[in-house]
Amino acid sequence: MKTVFLSGPMRGVNREEAQKWRKQASKLLKRHFKTITPYRGRENKETFPDPKGAVIRDKSDILSSDLMIVNDSYSDASMIGTSMEILFAYEHNKPIIVFGQAHPKDYWLNYHASIRVETLEKACEVCKKLFHD
Repeated sequence: MKTVFLSGPMRGVNREEAQKWRKQASKLLKRHFKTITPYRGRENKETFPDPKGAVIRDKSDILSSDLMIVNDSYSDASMIGTSMEILFAYEHNKPIIVFGQAHPKDYWLNYHASIRVETLEKACEVCKKLFHD
């Protein structure tokens, strides 16, 4: 079973909202994929004693994943960490499916995205059609 890393803004999006789409993606993909979320083990509050722990684990999770879904639907949220995850995944030849239109003309995001779709549901459909075993 392939693994999907669920990337998207955390800073500037309340914790419940940032987890809501990830839970929905996991539900939509559960029959065919395992999902990994950066909130694993810190759903209710930050648990890493040093913020570097989050980056270390995220990079490890991306390396062990087969592909990535990225949420680009929050125009006012920080995309710094998400952008770093995208570049890291791209540099390791991981397919990157972006959904949302918060930054439709972002050169870097569009260059590194494998496929861009409008909705989470469409992103999950792409995963199933292209990457399901």
